[in-house]
Amino acid sequence: MAGRNQAFSTLEYQFRVSQVQAAMAMRDIDLLVVHSPENICYLTGHQTSGYFAYQVLFVAQAGTPRLLLRYLERGNVDEYSWLEEPDTWKEGDDLSARSLAVLNDLDGPKRTIGLEKGCWFLTANMAESLSAGLPNARIVDATLLVDHIRVVKSETEIRYLKQAGAVAEVEMRAAIDGLCHGVTEASVAAAVHRAGIQAGCEYTGLPHHIMSGYRYDVCHANWSPKVIRRGELVLLELYGCLERYHATQMRTVSIGEPDDAMKRAVEVVMAAQDAGLSRMKPGASSLEIDSCVRGAIRKIRPDYFNRTGYSTGIGFPPRTAEWEALDFNEQHDWELKEGMVFHMLALAGGFGISETVAVTRCGVERLTPSNERELIIR
Repeated sequence: MAGRNQAFSTLEYQFRVSQVQAAMAMRDIDLLVVHSPENICYLTGHQTSGYFAYQVLFVAQAGTPRLLLRYLERGNVDEYSWLEEPDTWKEGDDLSARSLAVLNDLDGPKRTIGLEKGCWFLTANMAESLSAGLPNARIVDATLLVDHIRVVKSETEIRYLKQAGAVAEVEMRAAIDGLCHGVTEASVAAAVHRAGIQAGCEYTGLPHHIMSGYRYDVCHANWSPKVIRRGELVLLELYGCLERYHATQMRTVSIGEPDDAMKRAVEVVMAAQDAGLSRMKPGASSLEIDSCVRGAIRKIRPDYFNRTGYSTGIGFPPRTAEWEALDFNEQHDWELKEGMVFHMLALAGGFGISETVAVTRCGVERLTPSNERELIIR
């Protein structure tokens, strides 16, 4: 039975589960225990802002997954998920005992159990309780097993990401149009939220980042009451979110005419990102793309250590993306595939720019194609 507001077809969810089950078989995992809200959403459609309450998905090598969650949250399964009646717990229950009861019902004598040991939502207490309650099982780390399947998107996922990109662009245009000498970061944020919500934006995995003047160096600075002054730069990093899928766009606005040093930084950063984007296609090396961007920027910013891009998709606070699964850095190399979607960024000298792009058969498609790709002067 489909949920009333199910984002994808039941067949697509079942295909995702089959991919996970195949990956489990390759790693000799009999039962996968999933605590990540992003992975639960990916496999079942279930989502809730109440994910602060314990929820867990059990995936065996065959059959339909079973979801255990708080009794008060069961309405979200009817709303969003292809699954039928979930297992539930209520206030006062022993959550490890309820989890072990489902595990025992599914698998009898345990063989190999996969836990997402790197997941924020699997606490040390719960991991220890599950291990103690499964004395005959072999417990293995299955961190990122589902995440690595998520990085290649379906056509429907990319369609949602395009729509999220359009929302981010509406927000960016509202921010740019509202910027001038004397306004506050908070007033710009109000315009962004209004425009985004009217365009269909859901609550985002991160707050919109609006950084003016010295606050450029305050990483991921949220809006504040600070007044924006003539001569300052304003860095904007804004998020569109639809069906929990996030697209991001970063732009920089100069309040007044920029100096020559800033113009030079713009040239370097823009050329670096353009060069990186031009090399993105199926089969390309992430390390080579990263080096192309990073090497150019280090000519004006020697301490450029941050990632130059990362996989994006489903996000719940406090994140919008899948950077743990795939990111562009100077240490790891992996191969780009058609259907992957990335937030690609470059910044130095007060200027930053970014795009959300999908890898196509021949290169990349920008999912945030509008708004000026330059230093914007107001």
